[in-house]
Amino acid sequence: MAQLKEIRDRINSIEGTQKITAAMNMIATTKLRHARQNRDNNAVYFSTLKNLMERLLRHLPDSDHPYLRVSDKPKDEQIHGYIMVTADKGLAGAYNQNILRETEKLIKEDGGKSRMFVIGEAGRRYFRNRNIPIDEDFEFSSENPTHHLGRLVLRYVLPLFQDGKLDDLRIIFTAMKSALEAEVRVRQLLPLRTALESDLGRTIQGGVYNEEFIFSPSPEEVIEAVVPNYMNGYIYSALIESYCAEQNCRMLAMQTASDAASSMIKDLSVQYNRARQGVITQEITEVSAGSEAIQ
Repeated sequence: MAQLKEIRDRINSIEGTQKITAAMNMIATTKLRHARQNRDNNAVYFSTLKNLMERLLRHLPDSDHPYLRVSDKPKDEQIHGYIMVTADKGLAGAYNQNILRETEKLIKEDGGKSRMFVIGEAGRRYFRNRNIPIDEDFEFSSENPTHHLGRLVLRYVLPLFQDGKLDDLRIIFTAMKSALEAEVRVRQLLPLRTALESDLGRTIQGGVYNEEFIFSPSPEEVIEAVVPNYMNGYIYSALIESYCAEQNCRMLAMQTASDAASSMIKDLSVQYNRARQGVITQEITEVSAGSEAIQ
């Protein structure tokens, strides 16, 4: 009887856990639907903004603006800035582990000459526990991304790049490669010309004047006004994409956990029925033996 109670208690425990994972699966599915809608709504805006930046750079005369300036330092002396986007919570499969592993790899390649700007509680907790220095951990949630959050990040990192304290700036985030797969992406934000070339996979040609472009009041002031909006749009897009990937990973993880719970309950139910049948058989045998002894 003790064995029956133990199996029954274990089944009840797994059923309770399964209810939690099923509820989390439903919540993640709902959040993913809203996040995808925001991503689709933002896609047209960001694509238009990106095309505008490419056109500007094609027609832009030679400029020594800080956003365009490529560092002439030796590679082993350059300081790289990384904006890393993680989740606030776990239970999302390998979502956080993948991006943390990629970030540590980049830090090692830089030989310690890097500055970290972390978004998300999982990243903050991970690096603090390992005594890895963080330049700035933005005290806001990675959920519900907005343009305002992107501006908060830029308000901190842009002056560092303009003052020469960073030689380049990259963002590390997770994107949905498919409905069943996510991938970590590293995209360069600054210097701008190098960033767009690496993102587009081709060289942006200068001196191409197929259309008339008038910079007013000056090319430098146009760059100063447009580039922060472009970078804010890029960071916002990365936050949305990361949030989509996080909810998709969590949905898949909770579905896998629910399926595993169902399988465990099935196996334990078989064990329970066999043990119960054994107890019943034993009781019948004892009753029969007692009856024969009385006769």
